[in-house]
Amino acid sequence: TEKARMMFGNPSKSNQDIIVQLIVQDTVIAQSGLINPGNKVTTLDLVPKIKHSLSEGTYIGKYLVLFYDRETGEKEIVTTEIAVNITVHE
Repeated sequence: TEKARMMFGNPSKSNQDIIVQLIVQDTVIAQSGLINPGNKVTTLDLVPKIKHSLSEGTYIGKYLVLFYDRETGEKEIVTTEIAVNITVHE
């Protein structure tokens, strides 16, 4: 489907907006738009140049979470990496 199915939420108690990147082998394969507190992402479109380069199988990847100030929109210095297993189906 050329989409990444996932579940990632920004808790309603958060004081920051976030962007989530899905990364495999140091390459961003999908990225969300800005996720406001209390919202979640369940699917992301794969990056066009990547969608045909991933073979079926399981990969070790990560979420890279980027934080943004809600008032100024400026990117915060802090980022978070979360290890994930990624399964590609044809």
